[in-house]
Amino acid sequence: MRAAVSIVIPVYNAQEYLQQCLGNVVNQTLQDIEIILVNDASTDQSLSIMKECQRQYPDKVKIIDSKVNSGAGGARNLAIEAAEGEYIGFVDSDDLIEATMYEKLYAKAKEVDYDVVDSGYYKQAEDLAILHVSDELCGVLDSAKRKELIVGGGYIVSKIFKRELFADQNLRFRENVILEDADFLAYLYSTIYNIGNVKEILYYYRNNRKSSSNVKSTKNYYDNIYYAMTAIYEKTLKLPDYKEVQEAIEYELIQLYSYGVNICLKDYLGHGEMQCEQKLCKLAQLRKKVIKGDYENSYVAAKVGQLDIAIMQLNDRSPKDLLVWAKQQAGGKSER
Repeated sequence: MRAAVSIVIPVYNAQEYLQQCLGNVVNQTLQDIEIILVNDASTDQSLSIMKECQRQYPDKVKIIDSKVNSGAGGARNLAIEAAEGEYIGFVDSDDLIEATMYEKLYAKAKEVDYDVVDSGYYKQAEDLAILHVSDELCGVLDSAKRKELIVGGGYIVSKIFKRELFADQNLRFRENVILEDADFLAYLYSTIYNIGNVKEILYYYRNNRKSSSNVKSTKNYYDNIYYAMTAIYEKTLKLPDYKEVQEAIEYELIQLYSYGVNICLKDYLGHGEMQCEQKLCKLAQLRKKVIKGDYENSYVAAKVGQLDIAIMQLNDRSPKDLLVWAKQQAGGKSER
């Protein structure tokens, strides 16, 4: 008989936090679980910790020992193929979960056969508790709910997903990148039938400065923004109901565009080595390709500052002029 929930944990050099993470995972009040630990070619003692956990809980714990490092996304993909649970949940190896998390999420899922159930999470870095899926967004999804979910974003780790959803190969994660859940969630919210919530903080997102999402050079972060924009566009554009969610998708793309432009400006003013004008040009070309609307987008008007919009508009017209403007704003201190 298959498990109720498969809990997937990608692990790369996580020895500092892994034992603490696994504590409440192996002791979930929901007994009918399988725990899939994916060693993503770790070079520390993480695999030894995983093997000891498996020795203690042989009926619950499976290990996939990958010799090739493919990032959290690639590791999750390996586990998705191996998972046998009715639902799948994801935990990051440096975070913590409540012992009741999967019992509560699974019970909610079974109430009306939800495709996805979300819970609240606590973000340590910002001392902030968040629930992205409000009561108003629960139930069968229409275009209005889908757009609000896309705009609201969220994290995959606070949720469980019906395993049969992953028959769609678009519900996979990009490998060896960060922001790998941006296109995943945009596509998911555009395609699932219904969603539920548990209005409790069940997941604790630790502020680990060594994690892949925090360790990022300026160039790598720029690259990941560019790849995320491309992936969101390519995954959602061909959906039959794309027009119904286009405004929300383009808001997400504009947000990423703004981040990318500002990263270039920060590097330029800090005398970085990123070839900023070239990268700004590349971003402007991508923006023209993937964003068909303008900054009149209602979500952009409500959520993006006027200065950020003006900066993007200037980059659209002339990245070189944007750099001149940035230098002037900085008092000419960025002379090269």
